[in-house]
Amino acid sequence: MSNLKTKPYTKALKEMMSQKSQILTKAQALSDIGISETAKSLRLSVANYEEHIAPMLDVLSRELEAAAHRISAASCYEKAGDLRRAVNLYRAALSGPLLDDTRQEVENMLSTCLVALSH
Repeated sequence: MSNLKTKPYTKALKEMMSQKSQILTKAQALSDIGISETAKSLRLSVANYEEHIAPMLDVLSRELEAAAHRISAASCYEKAGDLRRAVNLYRAALSGPLLDDTRQEVENMLSTCLVALSH
C-alpha cells in the first residue's frame, strides 16, 4: 500500500497536473457538443500527461495516486481508440496498490478493452 511518508508535489508536477486538467476539461466539453475528432486529439494529449505524471508520483511515494493516473491515461487511450495502450496501462495500474472496488472496476475496464481489441 501507499507509504505514509509521502513527499509533497514538486512545482513541475503541479504544473503538469494543472495543464492536464485544463486539456481534459476542454476534451470533455468538445465531446459533449459532438466535436469528437478534436476531443480525441485532446484525450491523447491528456493520456500522455498522465503517463508522465504517474511515475513522478511513484517517486514521491504516492503509489495509489500514480495508479489513478495510469487508469486515467488508459481510459483516455480507450476513448481515443488506442486499445493496445489502454490495455497496457490498465494492467500497469492493476500491478500496483488499488482499493478493492477500484481493482474490480479496472479489471472490468481491462476485460472490455480486451474484448474490443479481439474484434
